[in-house]
Amino acid sequence: MRTQLAIILLGRTVLNMPSRLVYPFLPAIARGLGVSLPLATQVVSLRVAAGLTAPLLGPLSDRFGRRRIMEFGLVLFALAGMALAGLGSWHLTGSGTIAAAAVAFVLYGLAKAVYDPAVLAYLGDSVPYAQRARAIGLSEMSWSAAWLLGVPATGFLMERLGWRAPWTVLVLLGALGAGLTRLGLPAARRPAELWQGRQLVSSVLRTWGSLLRRRKVVVVLTTTLLLMAAVEVPFIVYGVWLETTFGLSLSALGLASIVVGLAEAAGELGTTVFTDRLGKRRSVLLGLIGLTVSLFLLPWMARLGLVPALVGVVLMMLTFEFALVSFLPLVSEVAPDARGALLSFNFTAASVGRLGAALVSSWLWRWQSIALQAWVGGVLALIAAMALALGMREY
Repeated sequence: MRTQLAIILLGRTVLNMPSRLVYPFLPAIARGLGVSLPLATQVVSLRVAAGLTAPLLGPLSDRFGRRRIMEFGLVLFALAGMALAGLGSWHLTGSGTIAAAAVAFVLYGLAKAVYDPAVLAYLGDSVPYAQRARAIGLSEMSWSAAWLLGVPATGFLMERLGWRAPWTVLVLLGALGAGLTRLGLPAARRPAELWQGRQLVSSVLRTWGSLLRRRKVVVVLTTTLLLMAAVEVPFIVYGVWLETTFGLSLSALGLASIVVGLAEAAGELGTTVFTDRLGKRRSVLLGLIGLTVSLFLLPWMARLGLVPALVGVVLMMLTFEFALVSFLPLVSEVAPDARGALLSFNFTAASVGRLGAALVSSWLWRWQSIALQAWVGGVLALIAAMALALGMREY
């Protein structure tokens, strides 16, 4: 299983990099596209909007097999990178450049919508529930790895070679991930065992209806939506907040972001060590309460200077990551009979939360006060904790 986890970690790290890069380098992307910051926010948020297709695409892993769908997701990812890297050679201007960038970010979103539910379903098929938090926690190290490796490297490449340079590297990494997935991952389940003799579309629709009638599924989707929105509202303006408030350069933003990656890594490692022992539900509640407190404290810490502000961001990301990664193994066991479908629904709930938060955050940033974003996020995290506490028990 170690080899499989290593391949999954590589593939997820590569796919997570675009999601990591847009936060600190959103102003640079806006300047590269020649558009305003609000418009650039809308363009990059298309990757989140594309996640709304997950209920259609995610169940495909139940039908065609996890590994095949993971490969397809990495191929889509490479195509997205080619679209962004090729903007300069296509000599596009104005609306043409924006349209091409929009297509690229949609492809990134589709790649995530295909790949992530398939990976989590693969681990759900392969790893017993009692040890699943450890396996999923190790795979979720991809988020911190993408931040720690991708953000500093992107700052370096953008300053020296332009804002499109990192996307060329991602094309190569996506192709490498697809090849390793094909060669190194055994199939966790044969496609013939799933949905045999049924029509694909009707099977998906029946699965939707069955899942949405289950109370635990509704609780899961609600908690995921609120959790993702809680952190996205303040974090999407993370880069512009530090740039405008503390005057950081692109390289300095990349280096400052290392602490965020370390915080995420600590949260993910904490999941591998504690969640199976404490219990998944209890761990999620601890993370949500910690996230609520850290968000309410963030504005006060930001007023004390750059270092306290970064400490506040670290606390926010550590508690968020611990809550999220502890929640995934719990979600994976809610509907074992339709694991891929439920995980795709959960991915969509996360996308809805992030997309709505991006729109709200862009509107709130008109006042250029991180306090507004943090307080809204804190309220959302508190509601998520209440929904989980009242609506679900541990298995």
